[in-house]
Amino acid sequence: MCRGTLRRPRRVAALPPNDAKAILQQTSAKTFSNLQSRHSSVCSIHDDQLCPVTGFFSDISADYHILPRVLGSGHYGSVRECVDRKDRQCYAVKTIEKEKIDRLDHLRREVYLLSKINHRNIVTMVDCYEDEEHVHVVTEKYTGGELFDKIIENTSNDGCFSEVDSARIIKSIIEAVAYLHANDIVHRDIKPENILFESKDDKSPIKLIDFGLARKHRRGETPMSTQVGTCFYMSPEVLKGKYDRSCDLWSIGVVAYILICGYPPFNGDTDPDIFEAIKKGSFSFPSKGWSGISDECKDFIKCLLRKSPRKRYTAEEALMHDWVKYSCIFSNKEELFARISMLTIGAKNVKVHR
Repeated sequence: MCRGTLRRPRRVAALPPNDAKAILQQTSAKTFSNLQSRHSSVCSIHDDQLCPVTGFFSDISADYHILPRVLGSGHYGSVRECVDRKDRQCYAVKTIEKEKIDRLDHLRREVYLLSKINHRNIVTMVDCYEDEEHVHVVTEKYTGGELFDKIIENTSNDGCFSEVDSARIIKSIIEAVAYLHANDIVHRDIKPENILFESKDDKSPIKLIDFGLARKHRRGETPMSTQVGTCFYMSPEVLKGKYDRSCDLWSIGVVAYILICGYPPFNGDTDPDIFEAIKKGSFSFPSKGWSGISDECKDFIKCLLRKSPRKRYTAEEALMHDWVKYSCIFSNKEELFARISMLTIGAKNVKVHR
């Protein structure tokens, strides 16, 4: 297996016409009728043609002063700091150039889902504005940076994050996903780039972001078939084009693996090579980065990287795994191992009386 170092792979985000039509029907402009700014000063004008994402034309400058310094930029736009003109609170605003978006249905769905989500480990959308050329999404401002960058900074020949820190991060991600799944939302693009730290504090909470590929999908519904995601983190069944919410747990398993050692479990020189490795589903825990790592940690990862979605842990089951439960209680690995060892010995000595 080619291990190498972690890199930013491209996202697979193409949707077939039928899937796109379904999204447009689910999140038509009418669904945004209750998505009005919390500011009474905003004069929103209903206009589906000019503003196909929200269905309303509104002026962000009436309520926010947008600072010129760019905090981050991408192919579709940029992120800057903005200040609420009423209470002087600072937020982040992602300004998206509509002409650069091939599929505005993606953006419409993302804004709609964010307006319905409320969880401490998921990005909070404060406001949304749309004018002739742009969509402005106002969110809470997070200053801790991406998990991806932290992984790059921390990776050495000995590994990456400690088990305790890894488990704390993973637990927060699973809690966010458990909330999404309870509301029949599948993220479909969980990866270190989409996980931000709220602050620069060592124990900073994390926030799951980027709902551009997320969608509603109920239990028992016809399986999803669109092959979307980011190559390192896509599950075997996503690549086969028949999957459900369990694809998110596979992605979390890949993130957990990377947090410990700094490189992905399924790798290759090209995307097809990576996809082939994922389809085989075979991975190991080599000495590089895995020396001294607990069996409980490895077992947790194995439970999430099971090829069969039916055998793979759900979010609720993952939260109950000993490695997740007890790693977040104890401050160091020695205390953690001692506690898990006591529980294992205790379980073996339990006598069942009839």
